[in-house]
Amino acid sequence: MAAFRHEAARHARYGRPASVLIIELNGHAPVDANDRVAQVLGDAIRAEARETDRAVRFGARSFRVLLPETSGRAARTLVERLGRAVAAGANGWAADVDVRFEVATASRTGTLEQAVADGEARLAAPASRT
Repeated sequence: MAAFRHEAARHARYGRPASVLIIELNGHAPVDANDRVAQVLGDAIRAEARETDRAVRFGARSFRVLLPETSGRAARTLVERLGRAVAAGANGWAADVDVRFEVATASRTGTLEQAVADGEARLAAPASRT
């Protein structure tokens, strides 16, 4: 939380880009499948994250990754890499688990806190993606 507050203050003060990657594991998969996908996802985050990024696990099925100095476009590139890593590393387990990613990027005039709240709301909404 200290890193998040620090980055939110930097964004407010200097208008520097900042994003948070919100990741949720959904579905009614067996516990083993969720655990395996979460382990692969955690490994992928460690492999792909920069030294300045901060990742936390928010319970059994949720991760947040603070991405300082990162635009929404760059954060979506990370989503693509993580998605490929999960698909490759889960050895079939990923088919049982719906891994959902949401990028929350603070607008120039908005707050990082509001961007995260909006991102969490988008993830909580029923999936209307095709």
